[in-house]
Amino acid sequence: MRLMIMGVASGWREVLAHKLRSFLTLFGIVLGAAALVGMLGVVKGLLRGWEMMIYETGGIERISIYSKPAPDFQREKAMLSPGRTLKDVDAILAAVPLARRVTAEVMIPNGARLYFQGRATGQNVRGVLPATFIMDRFEVAQGRLIGELDLELQTQVVVLGASIADFLFIRGIDPLGRVITINGQPFTVVGVLKVYNLGGSTGGNRFSSKNSTVFIPLTTAQTLFRIDENVDVLNVQLGDIADMPQAMEEITNVLTHTHRGIQDIRLETREDLLRRFEETKSSYMYSLGGVAVIGLIVGGVGIMNVMLASISERVREIGVRRALGAKRVDILVQILAESLTLALAGGMLGVFASIGLIAILQRVVVASNRPELSPGALFVGIVSSGLVGVVAGFYPAIRASRLSPVEALRTD
Repeated sequence: MRLMIMGVASGWREVLAHKLRSFLTLFGIVLGAAALVGMLGVVKGLLRGWEMMIYETGGIERISIYSKPAPDFQREKAMLSPGRTLKDVDAILAAVPLARRVTAEVMIPNGARLYFQGRATGQNVRGVLPATFIMDRFEVAQGRLIGELDLELQTQVVVLGASIADFLFIRGIDPLGRVITINGQPFTVVGVLKVYNLGGSTGGNRFSSKNSTVFIPLTTAQTLFRIDENVDVLNVQLGDIADMPQAMEEITNVLTHTHRGIQDIRLETREDLLRRFEETKSSYMYSLGGVAVIGLIVGGVGIMNVMLASISERVREIGVRRALGAKRVDILVQILAESLTLALAGGMLGVFASIGLIAILQRVVVASNRPELSPGALFVGIVSSGLVGVVAGFYPAIRASRLSPVEALRTD
């Protein structure tokens, strides 16, 4: 412990005695530590934004059901399958107890034109079931959402996203009860959704699409704008992610039955989405981490040069210590402590620099992806700097410990 304290004190003397040289030496460590901590903060922000997006669009417990071409051996009888319909929704709810809710949607072909008193806009209109609002976490700010009675009676009602309502209705006009037209068909506005602002004031809104949604009852959309009973979207939400394998097997069996044995559907889970994100996250870690490692390596080379220069200047001092009884390990520990001190000083400065870097990024990056500064990242930055200091000082320390006392004392 005494040797470590002496080494730390000696390291600080070196820093104070050669300020410019020490600053240039530590600059690489500072950049490397700041880049490392900043990279961890950026990746954490990306991960949080991605998780938020998944949560706001159904969560990890969601299973999406897509159509696919029938296999070759069923190609000739593929027409026997009715495709995805509302009967699939009822069948899954009846036969798959693990399914908490099932949603289906249809889209108006080629988009839709919304019109009200001289204001018009083109939007994708979604014909939905009431469960869609729960699964995709839509909340109403005014009025109500689409209900089961709307489906049964095929009412011509519409729920507008906040930005669509703001565009169609000038300030002072209450949208509720107003009649707009969708492709020439009259629809009464019964609800306006709340404003979703998940991007912050300085950046884009990741979920701006939630503000521009337009919902009508699914059965109404099929009656007025479609010529078939097929649905374009079919999703299942489970109560527990642990039930995913069993639920997928049960859903596949149910749909095989409702599709008359034709294997024309495929299931996709959010686990696939998360796996792709983990791959993207790894690529960020490797690329940004590489930049940080290069900075730390440069700083380590600088520390090694400084320690070699310091040893050359202190050969006689080392010789005197050896002559007074200091062992090789004593010299080794002292030089390593000096190197570690320099590296940790650079690491601490790098941590402070990273705090400023994260603060700047938080002002320019959208809120949903905003970088986060965590104690864990700061700890990694300091530990990495210390490790570089030990590695960089190892060769100079060995060289100093091997100096012959007699030859060292002869040095001027």
